Amino acid sequence: MKKLVIAIAVLFLSLTVAQAQPYRAAFGLEGGYPGNVGVTYKQFTGPSNFFDYKANLYLSSNVLSLYVSDTFDWNVPITGGLQFFYGLGAGVGATFAQKTYLLACAFGNLGLEYAFSKIPFAISIDYNPGLYMSFYSGFNAGFGYTDANLGIKYTF
Repeated sequence: MKKLVIAIAVLFLSLTVAQAQPYRAAFGLEGGYPGNVGVTYKQFTGPSNFFDYKANLYLSSNVLSLYVSDTFDWNVPITGGLQFFYGLGAGVGATFAQKTYLLACAFGNLGLEYAFSKIPFAISIDYNPGLYMSFYSGFNAGFGYTDANLGIKYTF
């Protein structure tokens, strides 16, 4: 009886792990608030965690910002191809306004992703609250870095 319970537990755990990672990697585009567009590359490192690398361009009135970031995230299957993810990340960049200054940020990552089963695509939405630091004529820091994105990725 004990061996049967262990075998059933192993079977359920293996099914959960199989559902936790719907694909190996993904490459795509994203855009959102506040006026950003970018590319993203997502690489699973285990059954339920991944790295998400991003390069974004922010456009607003008289301001252009470029930044690159990376997050380490955990994937939580909800149902079918729908996944919840959360993680932590950091990024660096530059803002070009009347004067140029460097940026660094640390942020959280919360989101939902749906991976289609019949076609190799996934759509996602994420929110990134965090801290930012700017380096121009000294050092400035504050809370308020926020970013919300809608993305589409090719999965493989």
